[in-house]
Amino acid sequence: MNISRNLSLLGSAVVISLATPVAPSLAQSGITHASHRAFYEISIGRVDPGSTIVDARGRMVAEWRAACDGWTTTQRLRVSMAPGEGEPIESEVRMTSFERLDGTEYTFDSETKIGGETVEAVQGKAKRPGPGQAGVATYDVPRGTIVEFPSDTVFPFEHTITILEAAERGAPRAFNYYFDGSQPDISPMASNALILGKPRDGADGSENSFGTLSDYPWWPVRLAMFNGRAATSGNEEPEFEMTQILQNNGVVRKFEFDYGAFSLIAALVNIEEFERPKCG
Repeated sequence: MNISRNLSLLGSAVVISLATPVAPSLAQSGITHASHRAFYEISIGRVDPGSTIVDARGRMVAEWRAACDGWTTTQRLRVSMAPGEGEPIESEVRMTSFERLDGTEYTFDSETKIGGETVEAVQGKAKRPGPGQAGVATYDVPRGTIVEFPSDTVFPFEHTITILEAAERGAPRAFNYYFDGSQPDISPMASNALILGKPRDGADGSENSFGTLSDYPWWPVRLAMFNGRAATSGNEEPEFEMTQILQNNGVVRKFEFDYGAFSLIAALVNIEEFERPKCG
């Protein structure tokens, strides 16, 4: 298991969902996404026989904050994973990004640490003429790195909006490319997602006890992310898999991150809504 790669993907998975091949601009979308800060408690989920990790504890905070010209996302994650033998693996992921409403620009800055040492750091900007068009990302860290992405690539907030649009239409499955700046050696990543059934009522489940913001219809979504540089023949093993409980206002009640021999669960424990800005 590639711990550093999977931890970076765990952070970006907070905003990974499903997208359609060509997305409208965020300003034109009819979906209402809540501007909010969500707090999650991380614990061990499934542990298979022979797993090198037997326990885990941590916290995650994710913010989606509306601005007049786009959305700012901030994510902070700290988790301690206990192996069967030896000292716990202490890790931290920090990510910030800004995505313009017109879909032309996306800036990103993230760092992953294990045992206090940085194992991945990325910073840069992606540009394209508009949604549904090819573009290029230029990195300041690592300096000189350039990633070109095809027209059916979506940025994180656009990704969340389009999963909700697909779910509302009753689409059961979708495939496209996803770019959030992390993992430039395999980006843009290829995403294959399943919307598992019809929407559930907001009162269903145990994660709807945080006021009106957490009482919305939701879907379980299963997502597999693949190396976007590899051929998509259908025979590749995914780099990362997860399931999330996604409400139709963009709030995620629960994540389950699948590492093969074990899984981590991030369950919603509190949520705060931001007041939207007054724009002219």
